[in-house]
Amino acid sequence: MGRARLHDDRQVTDTIKLAVVYAMAAVVIIGGGAMLYASRNEGSTEFTMLVAGFIASAITFLFGQESATARVRSYQKGLYTPTPDDGPKPPAG
Repeated sequence: MGRARLHDDRQVTDTIKLAVVYAMAAVVIIGGGAMLYASRNEGSTEFTMLVAGFIASAITFLFGQESATARVRSYQKGLYTPTPDDGPKPPAG
């Protein structure tokens, strides 16, 4: 009972974290797109590449963290899952 409750709490927490990650990714993409749009007449490709690189690295970091969390939770779920050999054994005889 305790492990199931702990697993449910982690799942809710992970869902909230995932929603926050998607919200932050949207802010980064929209903000970066606005910066690129505002600087479209500047003629400097260095600034455009800098902003595009920032957007890409921020998105990679955000989703890299989230995928690492998902891998850990998947591993932990596997640890809590009983194998078919676990259970009552018939009496030998």
